[in-house]
Amino acid sequence: MMNVLLVDDEPWVLEGLRTMVNWDKYGFRICGEAENGNAAWSMIESLQPDLVFTDIHMPSVSGLELIDRSKHELAKAPRFVILSGYDSFEYVKTALEQRVEDYLLKPIDEIEIENVLEQMGRKIQEEQISAEVHQRDRALYVNCLFDRLIQGEDSMELQDEVNTMLQMEGHEDMACLLIATDISKDDVKGRIHAFGGVHWSEPFVDAEGNLGVFAADIDNSLNQLESMGRNIVETYAGHSSMIVAVGHHSGTQIGMRSAYEKALFALKWKRYQGGGGFVQHQDLPQSDPLASVNQKALANLMEVILSGEQDRLEGKIQALLADPDLGLPFSNMEYVRVQLLALEMSVLKELKELDGDMGSFMLHVQNKAGGITKIDSYPAFRDYARVLSLNGLEALQERRKEKECSTIFRVVQYVNQEFRKKLQLQELAHQFHMNANYLGQAFKQQTGKTFREYLNDKRIEEAKRLLRQSCACVADIAVQSGYPNADYFVSQFKRMTGMAPSAYRKQQ
Repeated sequence: MMNVLLVDDEPWVLEGLRTMVNWDKYGFRICGEAENGNAAWSMIESLQPDLVFTDIHMPSVSGLELIDRSKHELAKAPRFVILSGYDSFEYVKTALEQRVEDYLLKPIDEIEIENVLEQMGRKIQEEQISAEVHQRDRALYVNCLFDRLIQGEDSMELQDEVNTMLQMEGHEDMACLLIATDISKDDVKGRIHAFGGVHWSEPFVDAEGNLGVFAADIDNSLNQLESMGRNIVETYAGHSSMIVAVGHHSGTQIGMRSAYEKALFALKWKRYQGGGGFVQHQDLPQSDPLASVNQKALANLMEVILSGEQDRLEGKIQALLADPDLGLPFSNMEYVRVQLLALEMSVLKELKELDGDMGSFMLHVQNKAGGITKIDSYPAFRDYARVLSLNGLEALQERRKEKECSTIFRVVQYVNQEFRKKLQLQELAHQFHMNANYLGQAFKQQTGKTFREYLNDKRIEEAKRLLRQSCACVADIAVQSGYPNADYFVSQFKRMTGMAPSAYRKQQ
C-alpha cells in the first residue's frame, strides 16, 4: 500500500476526504492528517508519505511553502496534489513551477480525486519498481566492488571507485561494521538505510554471509556507524545469534581491507565466546594472549600449506599451538583457539582467492574434526589443526590445478578469437596473471603445439579460407589473417603448405 497524508486547516475538508474517497481501491491508505503546515512538515519527515494532498492557505506554513521545503530538504520528497478554493492564475503558476502533480479546486469532486489517485498510483508504483531495480543493480555493484577489495586488489581504479562511493577523497581513516544474524537481511538492511550516513557505503554481504557497511571518518560518520550498530543490537535484544562487530583502521585508503579483517576477527571472537551482542576489535584484550596471534608461526604454517609440503605440516602445526616463548604446548585453551581461528581465516582467504567453495570446505572439516567452538582439550585442538591444514593443502592444490586448467582454456579461446591481432606470449601471460614460461609449457600440453605453432596454424587456416572464398589480393589477405606484411605471409604460407598463396587459390 502507498501512504497518503491529508493536510487542510478545515476539519470538514479532512472529514470529506477521509470518508468519500475509496483510497483502498487505488492502493492508498491514509497515514496521517494535519491542520497546519508545521504539523504537516513533522508528519512528512517522520511518516515519509508517497503522496500529500494539501491546501494552500494554512496557519504557520502555507501549502506552497511546504512543497518548496520538502523538495529542498528531503532526500526523497513526496508527490503533491493541491486542494484550493482559489482559482488564481498566480497560485496555479507557482504550483506548476514547483511541479505539483495536480491543482484541484474546492468543493471536492470525488470522481476528480479518484482519477488523480489512479494516475498517481500508477506513477508511484512504476517509480518504486524502478527504484527497486536500481537498488538491486547497485547492491550487486557494491558487492562486486568490496569483494575485489577484500580479496586484496589495490588498483588505482578500485581506489577511485571506493573514494567516489564514500565521498572520502583525501580521508584515510576507515571503519567496517559486520552483522552476523539469522534475521532477514532485508529487514536489517532497512534499519541500516534508516540510519544511513552520508559517508557510509551501501550494505554488502561478504563470502561468509555477514552483512557489512564501510564508513569514512568524515563528519562524525564513524561514531554514527557505531551508534547504529549498538542500536541494532538493542532492537533485536533476545536474539543470541545477533552479533555486531566493528573494526577500525588508520593510515591508508586500502586500510578498508584491514578494517574489514579486524571486524571479521572480532565477530568470530565474539561468536566463539558464546552469545551475541556488540563488540569492537579495539576492545579485545590486546595485552592478553587470548587476543594475540603468533604471526610468525602462522606464516610458516601457511607457507607449507601453500607449497603443498605435506611432510612438514606436523612441525609447523606444533609451533603454532605452542607457547611462542617456551616452545611447549600452551595450557591456555582460549589462546590455542585464537591461533586456530587465525589459521582458519587464512586458509579460507586463500581458498576464496581461487574462487573455491568456502562453505563446503568448512562443512567437510567440521564433519571430520567437529566445530572449533566445542573443542575443550589440547589433543582435540591439535587434531582440528591437522584436519584443517591437510584438507586446506589438498583443497588449495586441487583448486589451483582447476583454475590453471580453466585459465589455459581461456587463453586458447582468446587466441582463437584474436589471432588476427599482434599476440605475444609475454603479453598474454601478463594479461592472464601467469608466468610466461609456465604458460608456454601449459599451452603446449593443452593444444599439442607451441604457442607460435598454434598461432601460425590459425592464421594460415584463415588465409586459406580467404583465398578460397574471396577475391582479395594477397597483401590484403595477409593483413586480414594477422600477418604484418605480404612477404612474411608468403614465406610462412609456402613453409606450411608447400606452395605460394596464388598457386593455392588456382587449385581451389
